[in-house]
Amino acid sequence: MVVSRRSLLLTGAAIPTAAYGQCVVNAPAVDACLGGVRNAGPAGATLDLNFMFPGSMPPGVTFTRASTATYTDASGVIQTAAVNQPRWDYAGGSLRGLLIEEARTNLFLNSATLSTQSVAVTAQAYTLSFYGTGTVTKSGAATGALVGTGAGQRVTQTFTPTAGTLTCTVTGSVTNAQIEAGSFVTSWIPSAGATATRAADVAVIPTSAWFSATAGTIMSEALSFNSSAAGAFNTTFSLNDGGASNRIEGVRNSDATNLFSEYMIVANSYVATAGIGTVVVGTPYKAAMNYAAGSQRGTLNGAAVTSLGTSAALSPVTQLTIGSVVNAQFLNGYIRRVQYWPRVLSDAEMRQVTT
Repeated sequence: MVVSRRSLLLTGAAIPTAAYGQCVVNAPAVDACLGGVRNAGPAGATLDLNFMFPGSMPPGVTFTRASTATYTDASGVIQTAAVNQPRWDYAGGSLRGLLIEEARTNLFLNSATLSTQSVAVTAQAYTLSFYGTGTVTKSGAATGALVGTGAGQRVTQTFTPTAGTLTCTVTGSVTNAQIEAGSFVTSWIPSAGATATRAADVAVIPTSAWFSATAGTIMSEALSFNSSAAGAFNTTFSLNDGGASNRIEGVRNSDATNLFSEYMIVANSYVATAGIGTVVVGTPYKAAMNYAAGSQRGTLNGAAVTSLGTSAALSPVTQLTIGSVVNAQFLNGYIRRVQYWPRVLSDAEMRQVTT
């Protein structure tokens, strides 16, 4: 059955569970179904999680976040999501996907309308951001200035201070301001008379009957808003045992080119690992990998399929963590779709699902 759901998406209404399998994930954001015609794909998928439906989490997925958090709606207005409420984020009216972020703390007080203040910092990367036409000038532990470009526009600046006190002098209109430890900006964290922390976003689904420990293929589609920092990994998915000892995962590596790599880890030992291509920040990407006894292969964005090395059985795997690996290595980006087949897709099928 083909059903038009454009009006439901525009109003933020929940999509019926039965409608999930009919929808296109690469359609324009405000109309994720675009007439209800599904992308053609290999037969036999036992899991198809589509995160391009604002307000409707795919069936079976448990989402938690121990704090409120902000996001930008389709009209460009900053909204607040309640505790444990997922966030579908927009840019320029286009849906980017389900937002998954690590925990961060806004060190500014009364950040909605910022006034001059000082914060304690250490010798690590920090990111300053705000909306407005004013200026924030740094002194003390760091120097320089960040100049606003418009009331509805966010400007950011990443810098590394010396340990000590950083004074931020405000002139003009500076709203929704933030200074956070980290090498990239995250969603605005409102604060009042004390610093405020946004908890991490966690999405998990049990493997149950859809998973095969001996052979399978997983495809993930995501969009990254940050460049991987040195020593960091940004995870799109992790099939795991509730810990780190047995898992299959897809991650963006921490080198300058942001390679996408896929790993198999059994009993805390790397069995197979390889880079399969380069991720472009701000552009959706699709990665797929398969595994079976003695073989593991992967591809990114329809490129030639690459051998990842030797595979092994993962019988202890109990869950799929989406956008992180057991509360670590968060994506800091947007999940759009995850699919799973309990068989090894051919090279042609692998390229089909990632093109």
